[in-house]
Amino acid sequence: MKKMFKQDMHILRFNARLVSTEPDDESRTFIISFYCGNDTVHVYEVCDKNSGRIGGPFIQRQKQKNPVTGQYYRESEFLIGRTVYLSGFKFMLASTDEYTAKYMEDNNEVFPEASLKAIMAKITAPAKNFGSL
Repeated sequence: MKKMFKQDMHILRFNARLVSTEPDDESRTFIISFYCGNDTVHVYEVCDKNSGRIGGPFIQRQKQKNPVTGQYYRESEFLIGRTVYLSGFKFMLASTDEYTAKYMEDNNEVFPEASLKAIMAKITAPAKNFGSL
């Protein structure tokens, strides 16, 4: 309950694409919303006009299990570049909105990969080895 009241207002949104072997699926785009208050996920399909597809809710808001770990997805598992498996579909998280990027940066204990210090350490690590050559 404590988490629900504290985190209920935070919704992480990611632009994603469907990973599939079907050529028609390559152009499909989705918005995946992760609700931090109760760890539920909602997937919405975005369609272009005259594409022949009907956009809208693709997967209703519900808790989703990670098939790799067998546990429900947590907010820390949603990062740009990661693949998530939702209701039998495989999605690649491509980008986030500004709010989500700021939330991840501000909560670096949950998202250590989004920490500015961690990013700078990754960038400068090869430079340290370069000087010793």
